[in-house]
Amino acid sequence: MFKFNFDVDAEASEDPEAVKSPFADQKEDNPEKPESEDAKDIDWYQSEKVKRTDNLLATLDFYELNAKEIDVGNTKLKHLVAGFLLEDIKTQTHLVNLDIRKSEENHSDLIAGVYEGGAKIWECTDDLLLYLSEKFKESYWQGKRVLDLGCGSGLLGIYAMKLGARADFQDYNKDVLEYITFPNILLNVEESLTDDEKSEYLENKTSLYSGDWAHFALQTKDVEKYDLILTSETIYNIDNQQKLLDTFADRLQTDGIVLVAAKSHYFGVGGGLEQFADKIKRGNVFQSENVWQADENLKRGILQLKFK
Repeated sequence: MFKFNFDVDAEASEDPEAVKSPFADQKEDNPEKPESEDAKDIDWYQSEKVKRTDNLLATLDFYELNAKEIDVGNTKLKHLVAGFLLEDIKTQTHLVNLDIRKSEENHSDLIAGVYEGGAKIWECTDDLLLYLSEKFKESYWQGKRVLDLGCGSGLLGIYAMKLGARADFQDYNKDVLEYITFPNILLNVEESLTDDEKSEYLENKTSLYSGDWAHFALQTKDVEKYDLILTSETIYNIDNQQKLLDTFADRLQTDGIVLVAAKSHYFGVGGGLEQFADKIKRGNVFQSENVWQADENLKRGILQLKFK
């Protein structure tokens, strides 16, 4: 099993082994197999609308004691500390089948078709939060419909909600939504709300969906489309990129915007910003623009997509 390696020197990208897809070894063992069949062989989780766990409200005070607060512009966000959460899950004997737990036992941030790294807050999420706070006026968010796609902790959508948007959340893993995203949402609502009001908030102000992107797009085809889709660190697997682009096309308003925060290269797993931008251009559905770039060895950036 492999692990994301974000500490490799940027020049290592010239080594073909440094940018191997997670399915590369399978392709070498069976070279006549069409490239797309590797992804098809994976039994991707079907999409479902996820509800909060029964004990979420009862454990919220415990979560509060183990939460971290960050400043994003003028907005404060709270989120669970990943280390605390993972250790807590390990102690819960009734949670042995959680995908998060499997990832920890395998010492891997990614198990294809099983777990997609949602327990951690990757650095491109911080980049996108900073970009939103600097480039989008607070008045922009009022009445907007926002989708946090591949949400993990949900900080992008939570930021939008705190400034007046309606935000929905999607992550591949149901247990990431149940044990990370839902608690983080409630950590950021008004503390004065009663438990009943918090339940009503979750019921009426947001929806959470798990499963594969292709299934998610089908499940939500009758749901109102989004003004803004936010996604971070979701383009590492080349085999899943078309599903991601199709989901953008299916769920975005005709005048909407997509913001994709990612690294220039994902060493050991394949994708990257330049490669993804080229795929967008060849697809001839969206126009893309690099709107932000980090000035560091391991380059990170943000792509903005709009319909042509």
